[in-house]
Amino acid sequence: MRKHRARRIILGVTAITAVTVGALTGCSSEPTPEGPVELVIGNKPAATETARLALFEDNLAAFQEEHPNYEITAVEDGWDAQTFAARLASGDLPTVVGVPFTEIRGLIERGQVADITDAVNQTGVVDILNPQLVDMVTADGKYYGVPTMAYAMGLIYNRDLFTQAGLDPDAPPTTWDEVREAAKTIKDTTGVYGFAQVTTDNQGGWVLGAQIDSRGGSLVNETGDTITFDAPPAEDSLQLLHDMRWVDDSLSPNGLMTAMDLAQSFGGGQTAMFVLQSDAYQPLTELLGFPAANFGFAAMPTQEAGENPITLSGGNIDIVSPNADAAQIQAAVEWIQFNQLGKYSSEEAARANAEALAAGGGAVAIPGLPVVTPDMYTQYLEWISDLNNVPLENFAPYLSRFADQTVVGEPPVKGQDIYATLDPVVQAVITDQNADIPTLLSGAATAAQDALDR
Repeated sequence: MRKHRARRIILGVTAITAVTVGALTGCSSEPTPEGPVELVIGNKPAATETARLALFEDNLAAFQEEHPNYEITAVEDGWDAQTFAARLASGDLPTVVGVPFTEIRGLIERGQVADITDAVNQTGVVDILNPQLVDMVTADGKYYGVPTMAYAMGLIYNRDLFTQAGLDPDAPPTTWDEVREAAKTIKDTTGVYGFAQVTTDNQGGWVLGAQIDSRGGSLVNETGDTITFDAPPAEDSLQLLHDMRWVDDSLSPNGLMTAMDLAQSFGGGQTAMFVLQSDAYQPLTELLGFPAANFGFAAMPTQEAGENPITLSGGNIDIVSPNADAAQIQAAVEWIQFNQLGKYSSEEAARANAEALAAGGGAVAIPGLPVVTPDMYTQYLEWISDLNNVPLENFAPYLSRFADQTVVGEPPVKGQDIYATLDPVVQAVITDQNADIPTLLSGAATAAQDALDR
């Protein structure tokens, strides 16, 4: 599953690429080069994603018609940290491919991504992007990628289980103490575990990092070169998991919970709450058949009542292979704008996109962190309001606090290595009642700092 560019969205259920397919109308601004231009597009939706695959192919056909001299090949290949460098060296990397937010700084520093400044300026792509996201793809005044999908973390919960436990599904917990109280109430009244935590494949460290951020802590300093998680926010986050597990019996005892385990547990009504991003709605409802009406999403809980939420953000950035020539870079950026972002600029494209996804049973517009300007995103939602099949009212606890939340990014350097050091810490807290949290954190911090220093 981790070969695909929207790694954070997938729950291990299938190979979800989270392609945000876009315009059915063109938006290129430069003349087409006279000779043929070879363009290999990565992250083609898998055959199991019938709605997104059909729309992707429609977009591709329309783009090809606009550019008859582009020789286009689409492949499912996406990001894979283990093979990226080798594929790049062998010339086997797609011309355009998606990578996680955590990888872009390292790719830029190693010269493993093309400078797309000229193409970005010529197409005007940067002018429509969310300013909060542009900085992560720039270095020395040059552009090296286009953010195409962003998420913000929050609390996912089963509205039906809340109702069964006598809790108000329209008023989910807003603090971590309230999360603990709700989890215990659910377990005591329904027998279902009130909370679950993924612990493997670096996702344990990733989710713990989001919980640390929500308490005002951080994994690294601002420059990303010093580990900072060996501190009270991390201790408090782990202590909460310990107490829910060993005092309240409200936390799932699975200490080696994979993303698949988490998806199946929640989808099967065996877990009431967990932390992830709103896009988890897609695999849960489309692939596991979880009732859309039961899916609830709230802002990240806070340390104290009355505080504004702090949420971790991540997502996907489309990059261009450094082996691409100027014509291929231009074609790649035109494709990114056409396929990924066009729906935000054209009502016709937005509605065509929404109609196609809805007809195929796909989720149309899941609230999250927009990659375009807030005004453009609001306009887009208005254009498709009558077509959106996602119950936005179930996201109200998140949307009502959206403007007040602080968005923080993932570690800019070696994020996956840092997450990997925290997986066993979370596992130990869930499986060992006598786990020494400060010692575990200290050891993980040393290992993570060593990874940064290498």
